[in-house]
Amino acid sequence: MRDPVTAPEAAYPLAELPLTRPLSALAIDTSSDVLSLALLRGGALAGAQYDAIGRRTTQEILPRIGRLLADAALTPGALDVLVVARGPGSFTGTRIGMAVALTFAQVTGRPLVGVEALRLLAAQTEPAPGAPGAPVSVRLNCARDEVYPARFRGEGPALARVTGIALRRLESLLPELAGEAVVLRRFNPGAGTTPAVEAAFAALPRRPLRHPRPDAVRLLAVGLGRYLAEPGGDWRRVEPVYLKSEAF
Repeated sequence: MRDPVTAPEAAYPLAELPLTRPLSALAIDTSSDVLSLALLRGGALAGAQYDAIGRRTTQEILPRIGRLLADAALTPGALDVLVVARGPGSFTGTRIGMAVALTFAQVTGRPLVGVEALRLLAAQTEPAPGAPGAPVSVRLNCARDEVYPARFRGEGPALARVTGIALRRLESLLPELAGEAVVLRRFNPGAGTTPAVEAAFAALPRRPLRHPRPDAVRLLAVGLGRYLAEPGGDWRRVEPVYLKSEAF
């Protein structure tokens, strides 16, 4: 199944990108079975891709990045910043994206900003009416009834994770939620789950979203927001978030 990005400028207004100067940047997200890329050239979105290509990511990622750069008349050395989704998610997928991003950063000497998949989920949400910066609960389901939960607080670059990330079973989380609206993303709905688990997922109240999915354009915005908020940060030491040897 293919799910290409169409008109990303309409879904993600360029005014949302937190730029104080015309940066060029590449964002890479392979933490699921989707290969998602986004390219900024001189402060303007130059291209984006979002394709569910699964195991073909290994063969496709470098040619696609090459075409994206060529279409924008950019070379890797012309990039100012690199952004990568560092998981949790697919062990193999996350490793592919991290390897490519780390190689680009090492070869070009450019800063590399790592963004957690759960932070991207939190960044999708609409602000709570009358309560800006209210906590956001996110749940990432990769297989069966196992869930990666986390809570965030704040808005934009100030979005901060206030709990650790752990792999837990959905049944152990339900009492803690007590009807609280959450952001939920499921990579493989129905894969190995029982009817009771499916019913539990369906019953979770959902937070309204500003953006339909956490693709690489959103990753670009979140990563650049963090980079510009901490200009003196150590943007070379990026580690993947692996909590399980193989999420799916």
